[in-house]
Amino acid sequence: LLIFTQGILGPEEAQGFFQSEAARQGKAGFLPDTTSDFIEALERRLAGAVGAATAHAMIAQFAGGAVVSAEDLMAVASEAQQIMEYSAALQAKTDELARTARALSEANDKLTDLSVQKDAFLSQISHELRTPMTSIRAFSGILAEPDLPDDLRARYTGVIQAEAERLTRLLDDLLDLAVLENRKVQLSIRAGNLHDLIGRAVEAASNVRAERQLRLVRNPGAEFLPVITDTDRLVQVFINLISNARKYCDAAEPVLKIAARRKAGRITIDFIDNGAGIPKKAQGLIFEKFARLTDTSRAGGAGLGLAICREIMTNLGGGITYL
Repeated sequence: LLIFTQGILGPEEAQGFFQSEAARQGKAGFLPDTTSDFIEALERRLAGAVGAATAHAMIAQFAGGAVVSAEDLMAVASEAQQIMEYSAALQAKTDELARTARALSEANDKLTDLSVQKDAFLSQISHELRTPMTSIRAFSGILAEPDLPDDLRARYTGVIQAEAERLTRLLDDLLDLAVLENRKVQLSIRAGNLHDLIGRAVEAASNVRAERQLRLVRNPGAEFLPVITDTDRLVQVFINLISNARKYCDAAEPVLKIAARRKAGRITIDFIDNGAGIPKKAQGLIFEKFARLTDTSRAGGAGLGLAICREIMTNLGGGITYL
C-alpha cells in the first residue's frame, strides 16, 4: 500500500501520511496496521487525487482482494470522464491566458513605441514651431531698418510670408486633428463623383515635393462612382495618401496606382505604390499621431497626415488600412 500510494501522491506526502497514521496507532515507523479506520483514511486521501470511486476500487484490490463490481467500474469511468473534461477546460483556460498574455505584451510594446514616438513628436513640434517664429522675428527686425534696399525688403517679406504660411499649416493640422479626435467636426454632406474628387486630390498633391516625380496609374472608367459624403474631407484624405506616396516611396521610379471598385454596396479605393511598404509591426502604429517611421528631415512636416486620415474616415463612417 505504501509503494502504491507513493506512486500516486509522491514519496514525501505518502510517507508522511503513513507515518502519521502509524503514530496515531501508537506505532513507530511508516507501516500502520491496515485497520478499517486506516483504509477509510487512505481512501479519502487518495480520492482527492484520483477520485473517490477509483480510490475505493484500487484500495479494495490491494487491501482485501475484493472483486471490483460493474458499478465500481462505471463509477471509475465516470470519474475518468470528469477528469478529462476538467483537464480540457483547464487547457482551454491556459490557452486563453496565454493569448491574453500575448495581447498584453503586444499592447505594452505598442505603448512603449508610442511613448518613444511621443517624445520625438514633441521635440519635432517644438522645432517646427520655433524655426518659423525665429525666421519671422529675425527678418521682421531687418525690415525695420530704414535704409534697407527695396529688393532685399521684397525678398525678406517673401520669407516672412512663407514661414507664416508654414506655421499656419502646422497649427491648422494640430487643431484639425484635435477637433476630429473629439468628434466635434461639422460635416458638410453632399453628392459628388469619385473621379472628380480623386482628380482634385491629384492636382493638389502635385504641389507637395513636386520636384520628385511620381507616376500615377488610374482607371478613370472605374472611378465614375457617385458618392454622398463630406467631399472636402474625403479629398483631404486622398491628398495625404498621395503626398505620402510621393514623399516616402523608395522605389527608383516611384509609381502610385489608384484603383476604385464597388463591392457589397461599398466603395473601396486602393492607393498602391511600388515601394518597400510599411513593416507589419508598424502597420498598427503608423496611424498614431505620434508615429514617425523615417527621419522628419527627409519628408518635412510634422507627420500628422495619416492620423488625420484615420480620424476623418472614422467621422465619415468609413475605414482605412495600411498594408
